[in-house]
Amino acid sequence: MFSPDESYEHQEFKQLTLDGTIISGCEFFACTFYKCSFKECVFTECMFEKCTFEDCDLSLIQLQRTGLVRVTIKNSKAIGVAWSNAKDAFSVAFHDTRLSFGTFSGKNLKQGIFLQCQADEVDFSDCNLSQSDFRGTDLSAARFVNCDLTQANFVGATRYHLIAAENKLRKAKFSLPEAVSLLYELGIEIAE
Repeated sequence: MFSPDESYEHQEFKQLTLDGTIISGCEFFACTFYKCSFKECVFTECMFEKCTFEDCDLSLIQLQRTGLVRVTIKNSKAIGVAWSNAKDAFSVAFHDTRLSFGTFSGKNLKQGIFLQCQADEVDFSDCNLSQSDFRGTDLSAARFVNCDLTQANFVGATRYHLIAAENKLRKAKFSLPEAVSLLYELGIEIAE
């Protein structure tokens, strides 16, 4: 489907099934992918800029020397993806997407968008997540270690476990009752 070293601009791709395919050297600019399946695809030396993935399955994709700049992923599945392997120029907005078992370890995700997502067991260790937005996201067993969460928004986020001593939380926003979980590491007992 995608020829090596080709460029695609302002194109719309619908209902593609390319599971397990190797896609090399392709550039996509302002393209839309709708109801496509890329399960277990390997993207090598590709670039996605200003692209949108909607109702897609990106589970277990591999990103080898691949860039994602101003990309939006919504209403999709992207389970088990090592986003940390993408190029450093990385800006992806996730909306209503299942990101479970993925890793962003070490990425600069400043002003990252994770709205209404399922992000259980996602590894955010060593990330800059300052000014990031996690509103309405389920963060069950997500790992936040050595993260900059300055001014991050966790309002409406659920099931997160943050250890204040291991992260920068200055001016981060939280909502009750979930914010009470920040006190557990302090050995404080809370009476109802």
